[in-house]
Parts: sequence; C-alpha cells; structure tokens
Amino acid sequence: MPPTAGGATAAFRSGGAQEARQFEGATGEQGRNSPQPSNPDRDGADPDKFKELLTKYKNVKRLYFDGKTQIDNLNSQIEQLQNAIANQRISQSRTALDDSEYITRFNRLNGAINNLSFNIRKDWRTVPQWLDMFVSIDALKTGKQEMTAVGRAVITRWIVEEIFNKCFHPGLNFELSRHLKEIELNIRRFSYTMTSQEEFDALTSKVVSWRMATLEGLQRVLNSPESADNRADFTPTLFQYMTDPPPAGVDGSASMIVELAVGIAANLPLESRDVAINYPLPGDPVQLNIMDVEKTPLPPLDIPKPDGDAEGDEGDKDKNGKTQRADKTKSALPSKDSNTVRLAGFPAVEVRGRQVLVKATVWTI
Repeated sequence: MPPTAGGATAAFRSGGAQEARQFEGATGEQGRNSPQPSNPDRDGADPDKFKELLTKYKNVKRLYFDGKTQIDNLNSQIEQLQNAIANQRISQSRTALDDSEYITRFNRLNGAINNLSFNIRKDWRTVPQWLDMFVSIDALKTGKQEMTAVGRAVITRWIVEEIFNKCFHPGLNFELSRHLKEIELNIRRFSYTMTSQEEFDALTSKVVSWRMATLEGLQRVLNSPESADNRADFTPTLFQYMTDPPPAGVDGSASMIVELAVGIAANLPLESRDVAINYPLPGDPVQLNIMDVEKTPLPPLDIPKPDGDAEGDEGDKDKNGKTQRADKTKSALPSKDSNTVRLAGFPAVEVRGRQVLVKATVWTI
C-alpha cells in the first residue's frame, strides 16, 4: 500500500530538520576554521615579519629568564644576609638578668638604703655641702623624716658615683676597672649632638659593641682565680670611705648595701643592652617619665627673717649662724614655682631606648 500523506509529511519534516542541523554545524565549523582572504603583498612579507617577531620573542624570553635568575640570586643573597644578621644578633644577645630580676635587686638595694638612713637619722653631725642649701635649718636638730631623706640621698649618690660610675666589672683590678668605665662613659659623654632617636640608638649600639668586645678580650682575666680576689678586695676598698668612725650597727647595713650594689655592677657589663643608672642632683628639673615624686613633702625651706635691725646685724656677724644660712638658702634656691628636684632618694634605672625599670625617688622644692 502506498504510504499515507501524513506519514510522508512527518518523514519529510524529520529529514529536513536533520539536514538543517547538519548544515548549521558545518557552517559553524567552517566559520571558525575558514581561511582569510588571500593578500599577495602581505603573504610575501610574512616570512620576514615572522622572523622579526620570533627574534623579539626570543629576546623577551631571554631577558625574562635572565631577570628571573638575577632576582633569584638576589633573594638568595638577601636570605643569607638575614641569616648572618640573625646569627650575629643571637651571638651578641646576652642577658645576664631579665627586667624583673633587675627590678627585684634594685628594690632590695633601695630597702637596705632606707633602713640604714632611718637608723642613722639622729647621728648626723653636719649636712654635706652639696645638700646644705636644700635642707631646712632644724633638720639636724630634729633628726626626723628630712634627715632620713638626707641619708638616702647621700648614700645613694655615693653608691652611684663610687660603684656604678667607677666600676666596669668588680672582677677586674680596681684601677683597670675604673679606667675602662671611664672610657665607656666618655664614648657617650663626648659624642656629637644628637637630634633623632636613630642617632641615640646608633650611639647605644656603639657603646654596647665596645663593651662586648672589651669583655671578650678580658675573658681570661674574668675567668681566672684572680677575678674572685679582685672582687673580694673591691668591697673593703669602698669601706674606707665610710668609716669616720661609723655609728654602732652601721657596718652590717653598709656591708649589705655595698654587696648588693657590687652584685648588680657585676651583671651590668654582661648585658648586650645599655642599662643606665642616673642620679638626679638637687636643682635638676623634674622628669616624670623617669622620676617618682614623693607624696609626703619635706619641711619647707623658706625661713622668715628675724625681727629688728640688731638681731639682723648680729646674724650677719655670726658666720655660722642660722640667719646667714637662711638668707643664703633663700638666695641660692630657685623659685617655688619651678618644678625642680630638692632631694633624690634613689636613682632612675632604665634600658636606653626601651623602658624604665625603676623610677628615681625625688622630693621637689
């Protein structure tokens, strides 16, 4: 039987759709892969342009890999330098005592000074000349809080000047140690005027480097039996300044104070950082960043002038009298408005460029 008209129509539609898809696919592939119209002039110049392009590509590729090689070499050198600097810092990073241990030892020293000052507050015959203008007239007679402060100031300054500022290391010969400490202080004292923190840090590094190199050169002496003998001889050498004769019971306290100070002085040069000890003198400006002002004030220094011309004349004739000292005190002292140090009972201890370990105890005018 002949096919029906409906079946023929379906077959025709099916065949037509299939052919259309094939045609579209062929057209798409031909569009992607179809060659460009030929150009005789351009085709003739293509080999030269290709060679030129290939040459440029090779040059760029060579420069890229050469630059990459140089960058890799530089990175390797930088890494080697960083490792060398790290190893140098590790070798030079020496900490004899940590911050908390220094704070503890200085607090012990401060406590021993306070105890001795309190015990001898009534045994003073005269006030040292450098404190005379900053002590009230009745201080010696009463022998109370002000004389305790005077004792703290005198003992502390003596320790700072005779031990910390004159001893490079107690294990060395006394004269050698004194000369080395003077050299260390002179490196900072005679440096040029610095205006930036970087310059201060550079000077600190210079001082520390010198100290570390000096200690390395003195290792044989410091490790010898003579070192212990030198340290044992150092303490009696200091005691000769303290016997005039001392009041009863002072020897034990003085020995403890000196031993504590010598123990600290033995560790200071071993540090790769610069631990500075500064004692504020009377008349210095108050620096709250390194000073702690005592809340309990001392008796005032202002003393009224005596009444009457006769008494005034008598006071002028008495060279050692209270009137002349009062007038001299008033003329020498700064005004009350100035924020200046009257007495300092303990020095300031700081790691230069880092932090303050102990603040100086001061009384203001």
